[in-house]
Parts: sequence; C-alpha cells; structure tokens
Amino acid sequence: MWRFLIPFLLSGSSLLAAEPVFDAIDYNAPEKYLITPVSLGDQARIKSEALKLKADTDQKTVSNVLDWMNASLKYQADLAYQWRNFDSVIGDGCYGGCADYAIACGVLLKSAGIPTVWVKTMDVPWIWTLKRGDSFQTWSGHVFLEVYLDGKWVLLDPGAKRVYLNYSPETRILPGNRFAYHKGNDPKTMIMSLQWEAWKQQTKTYFSKLDPSLLPVDTAASFVLGKTCFVIGNSPYYQKLTKLAQEKGLTVAKSFNTGYDTYLPLAKGHVIYIATHAGHPTVPIATLEKYFPNASAGIKEGRITIEGTEILFIELPREVSLNEKQKKLQQEKAKLPAK
Repeated sequence: MWRFLIPFLLSGSSLLAAEPVFDAIDYNAPEKYLITPVSLGDQARIKSEALKLKADTDQKTVSNVLDWMNASLKYQADLAYQWRNFDSVIGDGCYGGCADYAIACGVLLKSAGIPTVWVKTMDVPWIWTLKRGDSFQTWSGHVFLEVYLDGKWVLLDPGAKRVYLNYSPETRILPGNRFAYHKGNDPKTMIMSLQWEAWKQQTKTYFSKLDPSLLPVDTAASFVLGKTCFVIGNSPYYQKLTKLAQEKGLTVAKSFNTGYDTYLPLAKGHVIYIATHAGHPTVPIATLEKYFPNASAGIKEGRITIEGTEILFIELPREVSLNEKQKKLQQEKAKLPAK
C-alpha cells in the first residue's frame, strides 16, 4: 500500500490532487526533490540528457540547462492547453507556455543533481478581479521553480533565466506581483494549466475561497477624493498637459495612454485633460464614450462636462522626432544633383 502512496507524498500536495497546498515541502530534506515522477517522461532519456549538462558547480549546471532549453526549444502558443511532459516537449522541439517549459527544465535539473520544486502562482490583479466578481477573458498566472542551489533554496524563473538569491520559501508574493499558492514534486498531480479545464476549475475554486488578507491591496478598487486631474497623452505631450494642469492648481492623479478600462472609471467626477492631434484624441473615441457618452461632441469646442466630469481636449501639434528629421534631411540630400 505504501508503495502507491509515496508519489503523492513526494508531490508536495495532498492526496486530493485538486487541493492546492503551499506548505507541504520538506525544505530540510532537499534530497527528496531529486526524484522525477514517472509521469514527467522517460527516466533514462532525461538522465542521459541531464548528465551532458551537469557541471562542476550547481550554478553552472543550472546555467547549462537554461542555455540548452533556450537553444533547443521554440515557442508555439497553441500547445499550452494540453498535457505535455519532457518527452513531448523535447520530441516536438517546442513549448506552449511557462508550464511545460518549467516541467522540462525541472526534470533536467533534478536528474543533474539539483533538487527542484514546482511553484504555481496567479497574478494578483487577476485574483482581485475574480474576487470582485468582475468578468475576465484571460487566466493569468506563472510557474516558477524552487531549486536547492549551493546549499540553499532559491527561486528560479526558467523562462526569464533569472535566479533570485535572496528568497524565502515562505514568501507568497513573487516577482511580477504573483501569488504563490501551490508547491509540489509532480506537476501532473498538482494540475497545471496544461490540464486546462481541470486547472481552471481548481483555480477558480481555490481563489474564490482565499482569505483576502493574504493579498496586497486591490489598487484597481480605489478612487480619488476631491477633484483632481487625469491626463491622457503620449510622451512628450502628457508632460505638457501635466504641467498645464498643475499651473491651474490641479493635482494630477494619473497620466496614462493605456489601461483605459481601469483609469477612465476612476476619472469620473474629476477633470480629464486629453491631448489631441489634428482633432484626434489620444484615447479612442469609442473607449472614451463607453464611460462618457457623447464626449466627442466637446472636441470642436475643446471642452465638455458630462455628469460632473469636466473633459478638456487640448490640441497639441505633433513634434518631429530626431529620427524623422534625419530621414527628411536624407531625402532632401538625395534630391540634390550629384557633383
């Protein structure tokens, strides 16, 4: 009986694979995490490839594995939604996302003598979107590795080829504002995004119940008190509008030229300065009017007030960049008769 329980115990998850577990890793026994589960590929093939990459030092071994991965694999996005282990990734010569890339990298590191743990995360803004009950189109997360490097556990982002040396395995918020929620030794029993439908169900269930005190503040669910100014423009125009607003005694809460669905709702009831060029606003009219109906009617006059929100359209002539000036000068020279 124990023979069948061992893979689950070593996976770092509970016997119910659908239950993410953060704190089941035995960091005092790194040798446990040299074991490669059979679900992740042909053991002899993995070992053969890993030994070619093993170096005199742990750090060089990790570097060799990452370099080999980068040189051997191409990205193919449509492969991100089906189960793939080392055999399929290497056999196809491509990966679909961070999950299968981390699986292939992790088994090579283990077989090269580097204890390795898989770490599932979800992006904090995505978690708050779910917890607020807002609709979303995408699922945004990432897979890291914890590796035992030169006598201590560190964090590795294999796709970015970056090792974080000053790291505590107890940390929940990882680089990129990602929340770590599941660690284990067998990605298949953990359920990765490669097991798409099961992963989505697991993820939604887990984060719907998550204690929000574990998360950073939800910055999207915020608003500015008192009338302030929001500036919409590209560089260098937003700097000019910011200075103009400040000269009018306004506090600029935010300047932006993307993220309209986040910032335009926050601008309601305040002042909005929008840069226009030849009468065309920086923000797409359809996007602006989603939050401020009929706002385009104010472009000609330069201003309009909609439900307490004052919108100023400020015409700024486009500046010619240095590259454009050089290109124009070259064109003029080309027209001159040859000597």
